[in-house]
Amino acid sequence: MLITLLLWLYMSILCLAAGDLVWLAFQRLGRSPQELPLPALAFIGWAGLTNVLGYFWLFSSIGMEVHAGLFIALMGWLIHRRSYWSTRIQKITLPKSLYFWGAFLLGFLVILTRTTHLPRVADTGGYHAPMIRWISEYAVVPGLANVNYRFGFNNASFLTEAFFNLRFLTGESYHVLNGWLMLVLFGWGLKSLLHKPQRMNDWLILGMGVLFLWHAHWRLASPSPDHPAQILVGLVFYLMTRQVEGSGASSERLLIVWLTLLAFTIKMSTLMALLVPVVLFVDCFRKRSYRQASLLVVVGLIPLLWWLGANLILTGYILYPTTSPLIDWFSFDWKVPTSVIEQGLINLSGGTKLSPVNGLFDFSWIPHWFASQLLPDQVLLIFLFGWPLAAMIQWKRTVQFLMQYPNWFWLLLMSFAGVIFWFINAPEFRFGMGFIVAALLIGYAPFRRPVPKLFSLGAVGFLSLTLVYASFKRQSPPLITPDSYPEASVTVYPLPPLQLYVANDDPRVVHGIKGYWSNCQDTDLPCSPYYNPALSMRGATLQDGFKIQP
Repeated sequence: MLITLLLWLYMSILCLAAGDLVWLAFQRLGRSPQELPLPALAFIGWAGLTNVLGYFWLFSSIGMEVHAGLFIALMGWLIHRRSYWSTRIQKITLPKSLYFWGAFLLGFLVILTRTTHLPRVADTGGYHAPMIRWISEYAVVPGLANVNYRFGFNNASFLTEAFFNLRFLTGESYHVLNGWLMLVLFGWGLKSLLHKPQRMNDWLILGMGVLFLWHAHWRLASPSPDHPAQILVGLVFYLMTRQVEGSGASSERLLIVWLTLLAFTIKMSTLMALLVPVVLFVDCFRKRSYRQASLLVVVGLIPLLWWLGANLILTGYILYPTTSPLIDWFSFDWKVPTSVIEQGLINLSGGTKLSPVNGLFDFSWIPHWFASQLLPDQVLLIFLFGWPLAAMIQWKRTVQFLMQYPNWFWLLLMSFAGVIFWFINAPEFRFGMGFIVAALLIGYAPFRRPVPKLFSLGAVGFLSLTLVYASFKRQSPPLITPDSYPEASVTVYPLPPLQLYVANDDPRVVHGIKGYWSNCQDTDLPCSPYYNPALSMRGATLQDGFKIQP
């Protein structure tokens, strides 16, 4: 736990420095000097690092040289802005409520212990950890998705995972970034509970902090891209509620577009969030704000350009995974075969619906899927999809709220569009939590009632206490360093002029992990969860890439 705490402190310093730099740039572009909460700055700084690292990765591994260069640059910026930070820190007011600190410390203990545990998400051993190692040791590798088709997902959050895993120091790969993101969100949400008056954006951040903790606590040790992608979706809707309530600046519109496109590069399951930039762009044209519209396009391209280039190098496609002929533009020798993509899409959809499916619009899986959810999640789903009934019952309050905030309904529609897309395609909560929380809390915002702070803090504290018990029951947390990835069992195959490690199938449940495919974990490169005899190297080194022989 000690190393985890030190890494969290280090991440906080670098991300706040980066966030200050990024937000200052957006303030000047948008010509508005409004400040953002410190947790928002930390998230923006992490997002900025992710974006910058993407361009570095096109030409270099994310190793010691890149880390040292960015560290020196950010420390220089922090020193340059020392007067600003001195003033900002003096303005910080800490809550005086012992109940607040009790609830916070319990939540903190949940996040800390879970982050130090052994990673328990099967996908982590399958492609998260191996891909992060590739990023740490190599620039973008042509045809890398031929080794493991999931390497082609090109999840941008793996860049900051590689940046902060500090492999170049010890040879170990630390996986504590998702825990830090959860801690920032939880602390921000709990602090917003004390705001007076409590606005819709406070309500949204509070709900995100609590509901994300409930759903993500057991997988915080995993560097899964779902967690940061859905946090960004929630952050986008938080900023949009500020726009709806009239407390958001014009600079925040640019920030919203940038964060939305960044979320898309982390996980394409956030596709429906792209409705937000479209709405903002149309609104600019409606108001004849052509400068703002042009800036929206420019900031949207910043996270997108490196990602599209990396997609081409990794897979041979501009977007992946898809078999659409509309974007099948190139014929590189490292191109991933269509049959591999088709099978991967089938695996993704069928696995999350917990039943065999016959096409995208086969809904026969719903009864079994719903019955398989935990009771609290079933209640959440009933409230989520029962919102239209609630709105009809409370139609007077709904109309009154709509008259007060005319754009609220459009925000609600965009969040529910994300929920429907999630439900049809891959209905596992971690793939759509940002949309689910946004739709639920934005939808029920008109029906809020004042709740005593003591009751709210007590409820959060009780939830956190139960999660602390579950955490210690699962595993005693290591006191110094977080647990490493499990050791992989592999078989060596020839891959001239080198060799390929192929993970062995293991049907057992080991350390609470039951994978649906064999796992490479953090073993030596190149490693694949399956053996493809047609796989070959394009040159003498791993950096030269891979291709499939016809």
